[in-house]
Amino acid sequence: MRKIALAGIACAALAFAPAAAADVPGLSAFVGSWHAHEEGLDIQPNGNGRETYADKSTCPDAPAAGCGKTGTVDFTLRSVSGDTATGAITAASNPKDPSGGPVTIKLVGDGQGLELWVAGGDQGFPFCNSNDVSHYYCGA
Repeated sequence: MRKIALAGIACAALAFAPAAAADVPGLSAFVGSWHAHEEGLDIQPNGNGRETYADKSTCPDAPAAGCGKTGTVDFTLRSVSGDTATGAITAASNPKDPSGGPVTIKLVGDGQGLELWVAGGDQGFPFCNSNDVSHYYCGA
């Protein structure tokens, strides 16, 4: 009897769960690994992503590679319209990137590059598609 009750609770939880980010049409064009100078961007098929960068917030006079500290911004993409995906920050190593803040990613160069906007951080920062080693013309 207890197993039946637990199965009923599990089914109810699934029925009321929010739609997964993977259900967003058009998301597949954004999925993969992207790179730029000292930065990386990984976007998973479920819409979760992570930007990594050399965090110079504690050593502003350090060279471009930073001071050996890697910063991160985690986010979830929730919608796609044409060549633009939008979502929100879910966690960040630096408080300048607020949880819940907007994330916008625009595909450029026929999908070989993208530009990233993150609340408190990057504003139109270019990345190249790491999955296509023959095209590095996106400016990153």
